[in-house]
Amino acid sequence: MATLAINGGEPVRTNFYPTWPTQDPADIKAFETIYKSGQWGVGGPKVPEFAQQFAKFQGANYGVCVNSGTSALYIGLKAAGVCPGDEVITTPYTFQATVVAILMTHAVPVFVDTAPDSFLLDASKVEAAITEKTKAILPVHIAGYPADMDALVDIANRHNLGIVEDCAQAHGAEWRGRGVGSWGHFGCFSFQSSKNLCAGEGGIVLMNDRELYERAYALHNCGRTLPDAEFGEAEPFGGNFRMTEWQAGLLLSRLTRLEAETNYRHKNMRWLDGWLGEIPGIIVTPLDPRATRGGCHGYKAIFDSEEFEGISRETFLRAMRAEGIPMGYWYTTPMYRAEFLASNLFGQDLNYEGVQCPETEKICQTGLSLSQNVLMASEEDIEDIVKAAIKIRRNVAELKTDD
Repeated sequence: MATLAINGGEPVRTNFYPTWPTQDPADIKAFETIYKSGQWGVGGPKVPEFAQQFAKFQGANYGVCVNSGTSALYIGLKAAGVCPGDEVITTPYTFQATVVAILMTHAVPVFVDTAPDSFLLDASKVEAAITEKTKAILPVHIAGYPADMDALVDIANRHNLGIVEDCAQAHGAEWRGRGVGSWGHFGCFSFQSSKNLCAGEGGIVLMNDRELYERAYALHNCGRTLPDAEFGEAEPFGGNFRMTEWQAGLLLSRLTRLEAETNYRHKNMRWLDGWLGEIPGIIVTPLDPRATRGGCHGYKAIFDSEEFEGISRETFLRAMRAEGIPMGYWYTTPMYRAEFLASNLFGQDLNYEGVQCPETEKICQTGLSLSQNVLMASEEDIEDIVKAAIKIRRNVAELKTDD
């Protein structure tokens, strides 16, 4: 008789995990206030209020609200002085927006491998990738796990390079007690629907330097300068990348809950590290000890097929889902193999045929993930994840015919 649910056995759980986004009456009230005010866009008070509050939350001095995380990256790169033909060093293990933003500036992405079993840019390999054309480093804090900002800041300072942090998945994440997005020259966040702080769409660029702030502001607002500009016409070029009052009002409401939600997810993430790490074949990837808090946009681990008697990751995931655990993976294709790089819209011939990043290619095939809404579950619900993995490990013989 089968034990595993995928073969007809009783599943570990049948209840759903929490849905996202959550709903709260305060969010509705925020919308009503904006509707009645008649100020829905330019000139309203909510956008500058949110920019100030979120910048403070992450430990930065200034913020420029924009309409998406991709726009935030583009504005950050342009404000950092990235021009056509420049090179920007980044990770191949990321969502395509990271690379698309570089290409939107007509710069060239240069891919550096991830550190072993970390999913994050390997800072020890960055310096070897620097050339006379290098203008910036773009680390990505995947799933809210901070990259090695100590090493990256040191490298950037010694080579006079800009740092544009991709913090799209890292709201609330901290490196040595200070929020990510405040370590580089620019920190770029997304407020898309799946994000831990969300408004359907939206983004923000954070920075500490006043002149860079004025430049980013002009870039996002059709080249217009701030009313209280200290550096004159910081940047005459710009487009309309503005956020609406609707988005800012909703974000202000949800920001009041972000601290508690981040701490709750962080607690569950650490709990999973402890228990999943005891299961042969599940390799956990804890936060760097210098990362004082994870953004917890999700949970990541690595699947070792040999320890599960040779079954594939896909078979393991089908078995987990049958047990009621919505486990998946992050990215399956390194960005240097992305199909969109074949587009002729970039004005340059990009050829990455010779690029190989073995650690990235490994985690593309072995990575495991849980989404951030799962980390909002109760202790009992989190325990079910471990129970399901143990159950599959003990009864893996039932799955060997699937591969």
